[in-house]
Amino acid sequence: MNESATAIATEPRTSEWKPFSCTLNNSLNKYSIGLIALANDLSSEPEVSKFLSGTGAEMYVSRVPMSPQCNVETLRDMEGHISTATSLLLPDDDLDVIAYGCTSGTMAIGADKIAARIRESRAGIAVTDPISSSLKGLKQLGCNRIALLTPYVDDVNQIVEDYVSGQGFDIAVKGSFGQAGDPQICRVSPDDVYKAGVELGSSDVEALFISCTGLRVAAIVQKLEDQIGKPVVTSNQALSWDALRLAGHDQPVNGFGKLLTI
Repeated sequence: MNESATAIATEPRTSEWKPFSCTLNNSLNKYSIGLIALANDLSSEPEVSKFLSGTGAEMYVSRVPMSPQCNVETLRDMEGHISTATSLLLPDDDLDVIAYGCTSGTMAIGADKIAARIRESRAGIAVTDPISSSLKGLKQLGCNRIALLTPYVDDVNQIVEDYVSGQGFDIAVKGSFGQAGDPQICRVSPDDVYKAGVELGSSDVEALFISCTGLRVAAIVQKLEDQIGKPVVTSNQALSWDALRLAGHDQPVNGFGKLLTI
């Protein structure tokens, strides 16, 4: 029985395939955005997808290794993997922009270094990151005195505070969930982010900045902004806004806070 099966399987095929002609279209959408996410980040990819929905933009994702422990050393260790992750983003097609998906990592490594590592594999491409886009957004909204909410441990929080203050922003109040790394950060409930955001954002500030692409905010950012009556800028929201503008999309995206409408 085995010999018969083998004989049948190895007999030459005699049927002919009917040939069809086809047209090869551009494989990418009008706005094509590459996202470099962390290997253990559950949030940035689905969150950015929500912010891009309805814009005609398409997102393509690659990932970099990241330790479960988020500290200054592990954040800086990511730099050595960025060029390789970039090289895996549709190497045979052109992207409009590449977004690096780690807020604290950008501050620990440096935005210029992030862009340089990306351009080692993708020369000349537009690059954005969460902290550069967030601070750019706050400036465009005319907000300088801010409340700051993070999920980080103290040594990372210090980097964030020093970086944001060093860019000329006045951090009037600040709070943190104190989580060790992305496995925990990504599981902070949106309801807890909302409650903390209301408390901080209701103080004497011009805006609330929620730092970290691992926090889930898409479902609550508009509700939070409506509640405190001030702009709310978050890492994934600002990253999506800046990527869209760099890609050439200039139309408002409604339902996710004021920033995406400007």
